[in-house]
Amino acid sequence: MPNAAKALECYLSIAKAIAGPTDYELVLESFAEQLRTLISHDHLDIVLLHPSGTQICYEACLHTSWNHTQHAATPTDTSPIRDVLRGDVPFILTDDAWTDPVFHFEGADSKPIFIANLHSRIVVPLRVQGALIGSMAISSHKTNFYSEDLVVLAQGAADLVAAYLFALERGKEAKNSAIAELEAKGRERTLRIGALRLTEGMERERQRLGMDLHDQTLADLARIRRRMSRIEGGSKAAMEEIAAIQDELDHCLEELRGIVEDMKPGVLQLFGFADAIDAHLQRCQKNIRRVIEMRVDDLTNGKMDALQDTVRTAMYRIVQEAVNNALKHAQCNRVEVCITQVGTSLCVAVEDNGTGIQESDLQSQSGISNIKTRANLISARVRFEQLRAPFGTRVHITVPMTGGSSRAMSPNHVP
Repeated sequence: MPNAAKALECYLSIAKAIAGPTDYELVLESFAEQLRTLISHDHLDIVLLHPSGTQICYEACLHTSWNHTQHAATPTDTSPIRDVLRGDVPFILTDDAWTDPVFHFEGADSKPIFIANLHSRIVVPLRVQGALIGSMAISSHKTNFYSEDLVVLAQGAADLVAAYLFALERGKEAKNSAIAELEAKGRERTLRIGALRLTEGMERERQRLGMDLHDQTLADLARIRRRMSRIEGGSKAAMEEIAAIQDELDHCLEELRGIVEDMKPGVLQLFGFADAIDAHLQRCQKNIRRVIEMRVDDLTNGKMDALQDTVRTAMYRIVQEAVNNALKHAQCNRVEVCITQVGTSLCVAVEDNGTGIQESDLQSQSGISNIKTRANLISARVRFEQLRAPFGTRVHITVPMTGGSSRAMSPNHVP
């Protein structure tokens, strides 16, 4: 056994050699080279454990199929040195790994022992603050080459390098986690910008259709209405039929004007979100045959109008759809819209006192589906709540203020 002075000199050399590099391969090659002055070997491997029950192997001197470059992670249960990795034995010392049954069992990944001609072996645990984190193994092509005295030296070297390898592993994991997080944020931002551009394009097309309806279809219907009003001299029955058709045309014209206004929300652009919702409620009131109590409360002092135009318009469309659903399906006589701030988000609640929403409604391809789609496009959250006392439905739409300002969220503004 080498004397204590030589062992100390070797350990100091190891410490100097591994202190600088952060690359595993370089660290292990330097470590193996310095350790060879103390314990001769033809192969060195470091195995690091992971909580998932797998291990990663790094090799120096020569590489086998155990190496991480071929298998990023392998089950610890198949490792020929699992007794050390599980803490069942303090070390493994063998004169010939080819014939030692400890390395060979059903399912064992022991082929590299033969392929790399590994006979004599020392395997010792790696520990950091008492916790088992892996193992270090040194091997020789010769049989009957190592003794228990060398096991002590190998364990000393393992104790020296364990903390450094553990720090490298944690650093690598932190780096990979940071890269993955940045990539995920980049993908999310790309998808968000794409969704905003899609929403903006949909809104432009919607407004173009609104102008086409206004300039052509409304004009055509109005002209037909005027021509019919000039018809005279027919029978009483014919005149009554014409009058009935005129009434229907008047109703269609009124509805079409409402549709055009919905597609071209001038109030939203001129006066803001809350006024646009109020104007929509008033239009709904005119077209409904029953009396309905409607109210808009903005408790944010107009903060919805600070959002990027595309996001604000999408929120307006969602609220429109929620109001329309309540009036069309809920048989309600009260609709309230409340705009609030919750932390760094804006929330719009649309509440009615109707028959309530059912689970089947949430799964249907109806206005609710449109609400969900629009919300997804602007990364808003939607929640449907069935009220019990009194009965009715409340739709919550929440959108973040910090990603929705016109500067932060403009599709053309990418910092």
